[in-house]
Amino acid sequence: MKILTLLTLVFMSLFATIEMSQKQESELGIKTTKPKKTTSIEFGAYNAKVSLDEKDIISVGLAVDSVVIDIFVTKLSSIKKGDKLISLRSSELLNLQKEYINALIEKQNILKNYKRDERLFDEGIISQKNLLISQKEKLNSELKVKLNESQLLMSGFNQTLLKRVRDTYTLVEFINILAPRDGLVDAIVVNVGQKVGSNKTMMKIYADAKRYLELNVPLVVANNIALGDRCYFESKSAKIVAISNIANEETQSVKLRAVIEDATGVMINRVYFAKIKKSVDNAFVIKKSALVYEQNKPIVFKKVSKGYEPLSVLVLKEDPQTYTIQATLNENDDLASSSTSALLSALEHSDE
Repeated sequence: MKILTLLTLVFMSLFATIEMSQKQESELGIKTTKPKKTTSIEFGAYNAKVSLDEKDIISVGLAVDSVVIDIFVTKLSSIKKGDKLISLRSSELLNLQKEYINALIEKQNILKNYKRDERLFDEGIISQKNLLISQKEKLNSELKVKLNESQLLMSGFNQTLLKRVRDTYTLVEFINILAPRDGLVDAIVVNVGQKVGSNKTMMKIYADAKRYLELNVPLVVANNIALGDRCYFESKSAKIVAISNIANEETQSVKLRAVIEDATGVMINRVYFAKIKKSVDNAFVIKKSALVYEQNKPIVFKKVSKGYEPLSVLVLKEDPQTYTIQATLNENDDLASSSTSALLSALEHSDE
């Protein structure tokens, strides 16, 4: 390596510029390549499963025992908020309604008595003590009605049904469960005539809501990804909204979550192949042969007027034939892509 002994080193910042003549460059067999500027980098593809938030997976049921009278939808039916889903009859609900009607009647009678006692008190016929007793009975009757109403609402009634019973004193024999939101019926797990226990799931609905991609990526990739970067699958895109800080011990990967911007036609629980695309500044694609490591730091050699200038770079991505790097370069620069080991050796001899 007599040629290397002829190379003069001029120190600049962290590294030295390696000076050499055209003849020396030719004898070393140094060839150059131009970096290709890029504004984004891609990672993947990775398996990505479509999911919903738990709050958007709705279990349909009743808080009391009941019998299925009719089912108005089928599996995979598209539904709108307020659509009838299932009709039920509950002896427990009927008993609660009877108690409610009795409480309403009792409240009405006690209210009449209280108004009478108010008049008698004003006329001096009854004492204040008797009026207070009457007032207490009135408050207790009102509280009893409210408790009955709460029980009915907790057991499957809504305000409309409650008003019907309150206005007519008539029992609602059948209760129809209505769709709480727009969505899709995923499963029906009961049949007509079946007795169903309290709080048992009868139907599962996937609500129309944000859909997410969930995927696992290697740690080395996750280190280069940030919130707001994008995933692409088929003709759809999704924005990364969460990156786990817990690594999978076996796979050395972390989980990402991305919200799908237009989920029309996207199937829940389906696995898609997704790529991650990240916008970057000052990024370039170079041949692998153009990059070397000096004390575990990646560098490239940029051709300058007097020779080659070593530049520190940041490796963003490694592909089979290329690296994507971040560096202070432009597309007109020439980078050494052969005999880089000789240039690295000359750089290392700068300390001698």
